[in-house]
Amino acid sequence: MVKVREVMAKGVFTVSKKTKIKETADLMKRNGVGSLLVKDGDQIVGIVTETDIVHKIVAMGISPQITGVDAAMSFPLMTIDADEAIEEAGRQMVENGIRHLAVTQDGDVTGMISMRDLLRPFYLPKEGPGS
Repeated sequence: MVKVREVMAKGVFTVSKKTKIKETADLMKRNGVGSLLVKDGDQIVGIVTETDIVHKIVAMGISPQITGVDAAMSFPLMTIDADEAIEEAGRQMVENGIRHLAVTQDGDVTGMISMRDLLRPFYLPKEGPGS
């Protein structure tokens, strides 16, 4: 059984809920990620994804230069424990119509897992003789 911890992106990128969408998109691009956790002070209150930005801001003709992340973020934050099987992560994503889950360990968010991460075990080179 492949566990979430084996394929997740370790660490997380965060943004304040008042950060402008344009700056948020720049941060995603600079760090090569498709989502950021959204904070209100020290508390994580949601997630903003590329899809959120396209559907809730760009497609609606809302200005990303003056609009805060709180207008686009999704909440509540969906999570999965690092010791769960990747099949469970996939099931949660499909059932909830999402592509990202925050990964928790001992109650703290320690990483992120995306639909793309779920494919990694199938495309990594096999180790061992003859590989």
